Amino acid sequence: MNQGSLNVQAGAAFVDYEFLEEINTGKLSATMVNKFSCIALAGVAAEYLLYGRAEGGLADINKLDGLLKGLGFTQKKADSQVRWAVLNTVLILRRHEKARSQLAEAMSTGKSVGSCIQVIEECISTDDI
Repeated sequence: MNQGSLNVQAGAAFVDYEFLEEINTGKLSATMVNKFSCIALAGVAAEYLLYGRAEGGLADINKLDGLLKGLGFTQKKADSQVRWAVLNTVLILRRHEKARSQLAEAMSTGKSVGSCIQVIEECISTDDI
């Protein structure tokens, strides 16, 4: 792995402090694997919700599959993790549809990252996280 960074989508890299800390210790918790899996496949889940199918995302799935295999997952266990992550992420995005749609609008109009974070914070109460 490159300095604890995993590319999960064209030109985007996922680097989270907690993730990086666990990578540096050589131990990834199940919770972190679950969080990372959902983030890595969020684009696939969003595409499914919007269009009823997901044609893209194969690269994201392959990269996640590679990470899981690197962690010692069997192919069967990796496939199960991918299915769980997509289903869980679809459920999260459905529950927070307002935030997802307003975030998409903010991003499509070129709003800053700070403005996009504000959109999410205004749509989702801390009790619902």
